[in-house]
Amino acid sequence: MENKYRIFSVLIITITCVAAGLFYFTLAGKVGTIYVDNTEKSINEIKQTFLKHTVDNQILRIRERREEEVSRMSALVHETERKLHFIAENDPGQFVPIFEKTFDDEKWTAVLWDGGSGEVLYDPRGILDERPASSLGDEGGKYAAHSMMDFGRYGAFFGISKEYSDGLVKKATAREIHKSTFPFDSYIWINEVVNYEGGSDYAIRRIHPNLKDTEGMLLSTEMTDIEGNHPYLEELEGVKKYGEIFFTYFFKKKSSDTISRKLTYARLYKDFNWIVALGIHMDDMQPYIDKAKAESHALIIRLITLFIAVLVLLLMLTYVLIVVSEKWFHKRSMTALEEKVNRDPVSDALSRRAGEDALRNAFSRGLDDPANPAIVTFDIDDFKRINDTYGHDAGDRVLKRITTLIHNHIRSTDHLFRWGGDEFLLLFRGLKPENIMRVCQNLLDAVSGDVHSFGSRHETLSLSIGITYFRQSDTDYSDALKRADIALYRSKANGKNQANIEL
Repeated sequence: MENKYRIFSVLIITITCVAAGLFYFTLAGKVGTIYVDNTEKSINEIKQTFLKHTVDNQILRIRERREEEVSRMSALVHETERKLHFIAENDPGQFVPIFEKTFDDEKWTAVLWDGGSGEVLYDPRGILDERPASSLGDEGGKYAAHSMMDFGRYGAFFGISKEYSDGLVKKATAREIHKSTFPFDSYIWINEVVNYEGGSDYAIRRIHPNLKDTEGMLLSTEMTDIEGNHPYLEELEGVKKYGEIFFTYFFKKKSSDTISRKLTYARLYKDFNWIVALGIHMDDMQPYIDKAKAESHALIIRLITLFIAVLVLLLMLTYVLIVVSEKWFHKRSMTALEEKVNRDPVSDALSRRAGEDALRNAFSRGLDDPANPAIVTFDIDDFKRINDTYGHDAGDRVLKRITTLIHNHIRSTDHLFRWGGDEFLLLFRGLKPENIMRVCQNLLDAVSGDVHSFGSRHETLSLSIGITYFRQSDTDYSDALKRADIALYRSKANGKNQANIEL
């Protein structure tokens, strides 16, 4: 019996060794290759995702900056209108010198003429040299904001050009990119296309953190890297055809003079003729690949010394390690990404979380910011009756329809958030207290004038609205929300379908 156990033990050991040997000589190489290939593929996919999302977020920030500048310029034009009306009504003798002093600034384009005689009183840029004042206007949409109106006996046109407004955006973008840091020693750069046909001087290098001294230089699609590739030509053809492109070429690293292969994502921002790009050098993958190879060989050696059952377990562990490494690299690359746009699925309004972020940002900018918003809360009068009578699906349709009505009556720079249930928050950028009641009355009229059908029955609904603004004494945005709620409750108590303000 003892000999049988010995023979059995020897047989098991022999079978195990033979199986391990066969595994080593037939599958070990394949296992190592698959492990390394999958690791390299996963890292590459993570990097592509990081590149695309980072560039997309940069372009999104450029668009948001342009909207903010237009809003700021509009607020400045409206404030200037108010100032000039005051002077024209109260001190008309000083109107012309004050007008000239007001617009003695490079950002303004301004013209003043006598409405009776047609005499041009102020035109430093010679706009009316060869045409009448009646022809003035926003020709070709060249102004970010402008105004043309009469001030007593005088006619005036003034505005701020998009070129000036966009110039501020471009400078702010350059400052941001120069200060930004990204994983993998990467950076964003921007080239401005001046000739989409390519060739010599087809583009200008506008922003390049790695080569700041060359910013402003002209680029050519005939330029090559050390391997003879034409990266500028490939980039231009890609963005012309698809609007975006992934491509590789050889370029100097940011932190050294080493030249290595670089994976790049480029996207065209047509409004500025900007190609916004971000690249990552590929040789920094090698340490991860070498690590994968070392781990693979270590697993194979351990598999040879253990039973077949343990070999299977270690294969499973290899798979787990691959998954963990993928998640780790993915998580690390995603930390550089921004932009969380939350939207309520029922009403299609923005979420409460997004609203809290917007209030927090607005409060942090202070009361002197031109975009300081009017804060409006509202709920739907007797909404519980709709849910109780017709069901929650009908209530959801009502929420969706009312938010659609609200969106149709507010500006693109205003934002609607669902605060909870049938409670909503509106932020009106830069809307002054003297105008807010008119705007809210328009919303009340739009909602109360709409008819909701529930089968054969028809209902009209209304809103109760509360309005406030930030105060100097507010410790945070929640103080303003409390005032808005007080005004809302006053609207409820006074009969609903109305707006009240608490300043």
